[in-house]
Amino acid sequence: MSYVALISLAWMLLAGSASATDMGADMSGATPFPGAVLSTWNPAGTDIGYAFAGQVDRVADQGAKPWTVLTVGAQINAINHAGINQIAFGIATEAWANPGSFSMLTGIEASTINREPDNPWRKISMWSTFKNRPDSEFFNSPVDPANLNTQALRIESEPGTGFERSIVFAPISLHASRNVARPVAIDFAEMEEAGVEGIDVMRFPDGCSVVYLGRGQLGTRCDK
Repeated sequence: MSYVALISLAWMLLAGSASATDMGADMSGATPFPGAVLSTWNPAGTDIGYAFAGQVDRVADQGAKPWTVLTVGAQINAINHAGINQIAFGIATEAWANPGSFSMLTGIEASTINREPDNPWRKISMWSTFKNRPDSEFFNSPVDPANLNTQALRIESEPGTGFERSIVFAPISLHASRNVARPVAIDFAEMEEAGVEGIDVMRFPDGCSVVYLGRGQLGTRCDK
């Protein structure tokens, strides 16, 4: 988590934890629904066909300290409690092209739009975060990391098909900034050097891995 995120979290904790009812939200003008809300419709015009569209447009923060108030476009939680040993998806999206439809498909788009050139703070289009406790216990690390079989990104397809390419950099994807003269495709720079040397940078089915030896040198190690 970044320094700015830690500051934000600290102020959130000082303000008190969110209740189970409203998750600590500003409920002014809101209409809560006690149960599931399902919606389906069949758009037929030329405008965007939304099943649901929402916008949180903040114009005031009552003078709160900078970087302490969150504006979240959507918060979607799936929670299984003790004794419920089932499957939970925080969010699941599908974009379909049925037979006869030659459509461009995007399962999910995460855009970060910055219009202030002098804004120095983090801008992350996709933030994959693993947690083992609520934010109110951020500084209380448990003994066990509870990270068995955790995966930040998994690429998978049905039998008989698969992605043509797994990770693609479009022609316009990377660009230098005031901080970085040369864009970086994969960046380990924020890790301690010993931490990078202690991981397998890339692993292969035969039990061999690419490892970092320090001073810009790569090597291999094999468990079999």
